[in-house]
Amino acid sequence: MSANQQIKSAVTYRMIAEALFDNYESIYDIHVDTNEYKTYFQSDFYQELKLHKEGRDFFSDLQEGIERIIAPEDQEYVSEMLNKETLLRMLEKEKYNRLIYRIRQNNSTIYHQLRATLQKAEDGMHILMGIKNVDDIIRQRIAHENQVASMKQKENNYLEAVLASAAAYLEINISKNKVLETSMRYHNENQQKIFQFPSASDIGSYDEMQKWIGDNLIAENKEKYLKISDRKYLTDCFVKGERRTSVLFSVYTMDGKKQPCRALFFLYREKVTGDLHVLCVIYDLTEQQSKEKEMQQMEKALSMSRIRNFTSQMQPHFLYNVLGSIQELILIDPQYASDLLGDFMIHLRSCVRAMSTDEPIGFSEELKNIRAYVNIEKMRLGNKLVMVYDIETEGFYILPLSIQPLVENAIRHGVRMRGKQGGRVTLRTRSEENVWVVEVEDTGVGFNVENIQKEIDLGKRDSTGLQNIRFRLENVMDAGMEIRSKEGVGTTVTVRIPKERQKRRIPI
Repeated sequence: MSANQQIKSAVTYRMIAEALFDNYESIYDIHVDTNEYKTYFQSDFYQELKLHKEGRDFFSDLQEGIERIIAPEDQEYVSEMLNKETLLRMLEKEKYNRLIYRIRQNNSTIYHQLRATLQKAEDGMHILMGIKNVDDIIRQRIAHENQVASMKQKENNYLEAVLASAAAYLEINISKNKVLETSMRYHNENQQKIFQFPSASDIGSYDEMQKWIGDNLIAENKEKYLKISDRKYLTDCFVKGERRTSVLFSVYTMDGKKQPCRALFFLYREKVTGDLHVLCVIYDLTEQQSKEKEMQQMEKALSMSRIRNFTSQMQPHFLYNVLGSIQELILIDPQYASDLLGDFMIHLRSCVRAMSTDEPIGFSEELKNIRAYVNIEKMRLGNKLVMVYDIETEGFYILPLSIQPLVENAIRHGVRMRGKQGGRVTLRTRSEENVWVVEVEDTGVGFNVENIQKEIDLGKRDSTGLQNIRFRLENVMDAGMEIRSKEGVGTTVTVRIPKERQKRRIPI
């Protein structure tokens, strides 16, 4: 095989590896027979760990790295799982092998996930291994498990807790068919419109009380309510070890409207008499359903915003122009055409991902897409486009395809509209006390912000792209976007992302 062919094969292999391990902090390629290894990519964080980027024996060098950077309580586990024989045995059973461990950083630890797979190449089998920061996901999972445990603990002392937000409750001695107590609790004016329950002195029999509720109060799902609240059904639940059951239904209000409710039946044995008791707690679901509806509307709006953002990026003329230009370059400069095709693939993949989810990604990933897009534009604009990257930090999260459209807009107004004169676009990032700051500045024609906003409000001008980005940033990340512009000077768009929000979040 010639040298040129070897280089071409290596590039293709690298592209495959990067595609398989997109969003990883580090990517290793280990030859199974020789144990030789090399690193295709390392994030800023991983470079600070000062691990070997290549060597003759991965599994020998591994132990030194484990002892130096892995949390002490995870070292034995990682050593065992990354033993060559163990790793190969597991990869023969399953296509991917994953393990989670903690890396030490200063006085804290950060959860990481390692994902490995086997890949056949011309020179034999290789292990491709990607390492991803999953600290937010794991800590959210731990917090969730702690929350569940806390909820279970509270259920043991449920009486005070469950009644705090209840609209009504009944306490019943099931064994003796006796209503012990009834109570209505009003938390807002709407609940006062519900019919009153009779008191225990008015209707002392539980069977008669349930019949009254079914005849006078329930508007929807009466049959199910009467079945779940039946004494025999509740007794059978307790015998089977079920200490709680519930049913959804609607009740009539004073003005004839229907109000959604949920009844929870808590079953317990009274210690002194041994009688079976039930605490029936009724919750008003009006506010909950209203919030759920608002969330559904918000999710729908965000989904539509993602789709509009995607379609604005994937205009047919853009695709045709790029592919046509690459086609022309293939015969003139094959290597340049290959590089541009790689950039186009990166941009296309970012657009597709942004349409499917608004899950935040590391800024380094968004920057990778921006660089790919700028490379494509430089093919079309040549020396008329001067792109400056003033990147002080990449250590924060951003929505996919949220900054790249701002760069695209800056190129359109900062370069194209200036004709042969061209222009400069600058992308900056920096860390301030409470926020991460991203700025996109151009030396374009500029505009009067107030006049443009008036035209937008009157429907005379379309700003769907910027409005979509602002909407997504505000509603997903609590971020703000500011636009400053001066005619004949240029425009600066500033995005400020709260750091506190990123500490609380953010799954991959």
